[in-house]
Amino acid sequence: MTDSQPTPNVVLIVLDSVRKDFFDEHATRIQSRANVSFDQCRAASSWSVPSHPSFMTGLLPHQHGVHTHNRVFTGISRDDTFLGNLPSHSAYGASANVYASSTFGFDAIFDDYSDIAPHRRFPDGMDMEKFIQEREETGLARYVEFLRQSAAHEHPLQSLANGGLFKLNDLLRRAPVPKLLDDGASVVARSARSKAVKGDEPFFLFTNFMDAHGPVHHVRGYDRSMHSAPNDWTSFNFDDQDINGGNWKAYEEDIEYHRELYATAIDYLDRKVSEFIDDVQEQTDEETIFLITADHGENLVYPADNRWIGHTSSLTEALLHVPLYIVNAPDGMQDTYTDLFSHLDLGDLIVGMVEGNPDPTFRDRVPAEVVGMGVGGPDPDDEEYEFWDRMIRCVYRDETKVEWDSRGNQTEYRINRSKSSWQEEVGSLEDVPEWATELFDVPLADYKRQAEATEQSVDVDDATKGRLEDLGYI
Repeated sequence: MTDSQPTPNVVLIVLDSVRKDFFDEHATRIQSRANVSFDQCRAASSWSVPSHPSFMTGLLPHQHGVHTHNRVFTGISRDDTFLGNLPSHSAYGASANVYASSTFGFDAIFDDYSDIAPHRRFPDGMDMEKFIQEREETGLARYVEFLRQSAAHEHPLQSLANGGLFKLNDLLRRAPVPKLLDDGASVVARSARSKAVKGDEPFFLFTNFMDAHGPVHHVRGYDRSMHSAPNDWTSFNFDDQDINGGNWKAYEEDIEYHRELYATAIDYLDRKVSEFIDDVQEQTDEETIFLITADHGENLVYPADNRWIGHTSSLTEALLHVPLYIVNAPDGMQDTYTDLFSHLDLGDLIVGMVEGNPDPTFRDRVPAEVVGMGVGGPDPDDEEYEFWDRMIRCVYRDETKVEWDSRGNQTEYRINRSKSSWQEEVGSLEDVPEWATELFDVPLADYKRQAEATEQSVDVDDATKGRLEDLGYI
């Protein structure tokens, strides 16, 4: 940047679990605001824990060390991320993703960070779920204690509002009416907007919106015309493991409900995020660049998804092919980029745009990997456990994708860049080509053994554990 040009703010908006094809069909408002798109963006991993540090550091999971066997970010400093190359920027964040939160150390690289829980509409007020799990009182005594603690809280009115909305939402949860509260989009947008307006400029602002992440259900504010699911239906109505085990035909109606509600959630996010972008642009002094992407996508039981659902233990195109759009991109960028682009280069792209050198980096080969079972899956004593807990790597080159795992499976796929989230199996490979394996500095089987042998865990409170259970992580 020259001295006469102000340094732009940057907002990175991560739409959790949003695959490219559904985004392009149902997030038209964001696309209409964008002036740059990357049609062939690939995530570096297939679920939240490894994906976030990968796009922040530019490293694969086996290099930064955050994955299934180590879910904490405390070993990663600000200087390890691209934020270290933005010294003039204040760094803020607001996230509804429980893994991208202070519980797991993700907040440490930011100056100000807010963990958002869907049941806690006012983050400064009392956490109602935590309050309930810590109390032994029942009935009237619990209400009296809640009122006492609310009155003594630093933010009493917000605490009372949290309690009232929590109770109302609980009463309506199983009723044949729309779910009262969304899965955090409103609160994330409000909190992030406040940080942008009140914070110092220039700033970098990170947000994670979880509303497209399962379990999906109808929510007040969703476009009811977009789905045919009953108001009280949720994706808890089917057994993910049974579907992933091959019995998907037994759930065809539920799968269709799930796809429709997933699309409806993306449409809702499109509205909320578009409003957020407009508000931040209007209320900040300097130019602000917005990048909209996803940490990973979602399998929805299509043939190209191997008839799997969710984002457990696979590297399908449904999981790795993610949207990347830029609103208010600097001059000099193309409207559309069609070369393969990796999340590993997202930080360099952001720094380049801030410094006035916005030319993206494109690789002739794009890698990705997942280290073990990250989301749900069978119990360790299940005969299928080892399959779902395998480590997987893949590399893209032109229209070819090669994939191999710690169980000895080696497969070649064909991708078609005009078909988002699509791949077709070409056949098994006798040997993984050197042009793929040479991108990784530790052999796959060696790293998997090393990761298992040095597994780390973090103690979480009952409220966090409950949230992880709701999301299907445990």
